[in-house]
Amino acid sequence: MSTTTPVAGVAHAVDARALGACAASAMAPGRITSVWVINKSGGLIYHRAFDAVDGRGETHAMRLDANATLRLASVWHSMHAIARKVSPTRGCVGIESVECDTFDLYCFQAETGTKIVMTTTKGTVDARGTLRRAHQAFYAYALQNPFYEMEMPVRCELFDAEIANVVRSVNERTRLTNISLARVSPDQTRISIGATRSP
Repeated sequence: MSTTTPVAGVAHAVDARALGACAASAMAPGRITSVWVINKSGGLIYHRAFDAVDGRGETHAMRLDANATLRLASVWHSMHAIARKVSPTRGCVGIESVECDTFDLYCFQAETGTKIVMTTTKGTVDARGTLRRAHQAFYAYALQNPFYEMEMPVRCELFDAEIANVVRSVNERTRLTNISLARVSPDQTRISIGATRSP
C-alpha cells in the first residue's frame, strides 16, 4: 500500500521522467554542429556549420549570416580574455566549455593565441581530442601552406576537407535510433536505448 498522496506521486513521476531524460541525454553522443577558428586578435578566420540531427531524427541546420558569425567570434574572444583576467587561479587558459540547455560549446586555445571552437548538440563528446585534431589540421594545411597569410581567413580545400573528416568521424561514430522512456513506477524510470554503429 502506497503512502504517497496522488499529487505527490504525480510530482515524483515527473521528476523521475526528467531525471531519465537527463540521463539519456548524458549517455547519447553529441554531434558537432559548427567549427570556428578565431585568430589571436579576435577575428573569425574560418567557420563551417554542419546539420544536426536530434533524438527524433529531425535535421536542424544552424543558419547565421556573415555579420552574425563575425560578431559572435569577437564576443567569444572578449569573454575568453576576460575569463583569463578575472580567474583567481594562476595559469587559467580561459573558458574551455559552456553548457547550455540545447547545445554545448568547447574551445581550445593554442600557444599562438588561435582558438578552435566547436558547438555540439547535447550529449557526450570527446571535445579535447576532437579540438586537437582540428588544430592539427589547421597547422598542417593552413600554417604550413606557403600561400597562406598569417591571421587571414583560411581558404584551403585540404583544410576544409580535413575538418569535414574530423566532424564526420564524430557524428557518424554512433547514431542513436531509438530512445524511449518508459515509466515503470512513480519512483522509477527505465531507459531503453537502441544504437546502430556505422560501418
